[in-house]
Amino acid sequence: MLSDNDRYAFVPGAPAFFPTIVGAQGCHLVTADGRRILDGAAGAIVGNIGWGRAEVAEAAASVMANGYVLPLWATPSRLALVHELVTHWLPAGFGHMFFTSGGSESTDSALRLARAYQLGKGRPQRWKVIGRHPSYHGMTTGAMAVASHLGRQKGYEPLLLPFPKVPWDDPEQVLRIVAQEDPATIAGFMVEPITGAAGACLSASDGYWRVVSELCRKHDILLMADEVMTGYGRTGLKFGHQHFPLQPDVIVGGKGLGGGYVPLGAVAARDEVAEALRGSNFMFFTFTGNDAACAAGAKVLEILRREQLVERVASQGPQLEAKLRAACGDHPAVRDIRGRGFFYGLELSVSRDAVVAAALERDLWVYPAGSGPVPEAVMVAPPFTISDQEMDQLAATLRQALDAVA
Repeated sequence: MLSDNDRYAFVPGAPAFFPTIVGAQGCHLVTADGRRILDGAAGAIVGNIGWGRAEVAEAAASVMANGYVLPLWATPSRLALVHELVTHWLPAGFGHMFFTSGGSESTDSALRLARAYQLGKGRPQRWKVIGRHPSYHGMTTGAMAVASHLGRQKGYEPLLLPFPKVPWDDPEQVLRIVAQEDPATIAGFMVEPITGAAGACLSASDGYWRVVSELCRKHDILLMADEVMTGYGRTGLKFGHQHFPLQPDVIVGGKGLGGGYVPLGAVAARDEVAEALRGSNFMFFTFTGNDAACAAGAKVLEILRREQLVERVASQGPQLEAKLRAACGDHPAVRDIRGRGFFYGLELSVSRDAVVAAALERDLWVYPAGSGPVPEAVMVAPPFTISDQEMDQLAATLRQALDAVA
């Protein structure tokens, strides 16, 4: 007879080593059998403020009894989150935003936004959105189509729009492919400032980003920054694109916006982009701006500011890198260590799944990653509250996992 765990897995044959989590505090997850797992990846790179924050739950609970409010109507929680974002987080000129239930919905919304923008400008022939190889933007068919994550696209290719792809690091190829596709057919360009699940923290050069930014400005192609992983302080700045000469028209967010406490994402656009949508049929989701999620998200952002956690990531990020390099940099299974802030990737010459399993056996969670030119990798992206001692434990345990696999 199937257990409840088997039923929850949905797809038969899920890894048997996945634990049942019954609690969490700080940077640790507590399992049903009493283990304490050091969360070296903040779940799915979402838990920026750490776990067990009762005030976030209290903020959500304070409005949850109000029930459902139509997405187009304002509530105090929705307005508070808008005010927090515009006043303290978004770059100047980003005065319009649209809330979702997570990163995949945010990316999909941004694709529709690019199309709606071009229609508003009287350019119905523009529908293509350029993506990069490798990249990952979510699991809707639109998000899968604009991305280049071979493992997650496999088998679904007939459902996906044939969006063009450019290399993540070659500006000459960007110019060539955009010219080949014809800029008059291109609505948008979706980029990760630093690659996440597909490339494990690949960072293109400043020259690459200058070419991309200038090309998009020249042809009025919407430049959309996928900040689902890199946003809200993960890299030591408010947004990952701020490390580079990259000026987006649209910022796509999720994950850290809700801190892992609620399903919440957002799409923010420059004011002139939003103005082009006037009179369009750009549609919301049923749970756009869920009241409890907005209240929790505003509290998460308040905690990040109040405790100066983004500044902590900036100051402690080099220490995390140094510990990872000291423990793992000379390991024969490690090809590269890269990243910034609390956002690091280890490119491997062994199975990432085996390393993840070996780490979990030793009460450490790290995030599996890789696709295409980076076939095997793991990511280290702990909560911003991680202590020096926990960093030491993370690096030492990851080394032990690598030793076990190698």
